[in-house]
Amino acid sequence: MIARNIKRGFTLIEILIVVVILGVLAALVVPSVTSALGDAKNEAADARGSQILTMITRYNQFLPGGGTAISTTDGAIAAASFTKLTAAGYCTAADVENQLNAAHAASWTFASGKVIPTP
Repeated sequence: MIARNIKRGFTLIEILIVVVILGVLAALVVPSVTSALGDAKNEAADARGSQILTMITRYNQFLPGGGTAISTTDGAIAAASFTKLTAAGYCTAADVENQLNAAHAASWTFASGKVIPTP
């Protein structure tokens, strides 16, 4: 019997085909994952806005220490309003941070009965 020296392995063409297929799959998956992350951020910001609106409503209902009510008219929410909420113990400073744009810190706006973050 003659011993053959056969090497088993993949050819360069086979490896290149696999790399191209993986690249195409990654190109299809990455945009949908990043889009889903953006949608999740928006949903979280909407939920946080609802929580802030609830905190403001509760604050206005009970007005601790005879303070003044927080305005709920359309427009920007003043930073002093968030100070009132944190001082009254309704939330912490981290609770009112803008989730869409950290550079805007605690900047939210009333619009059509909702609290939305400033983008």
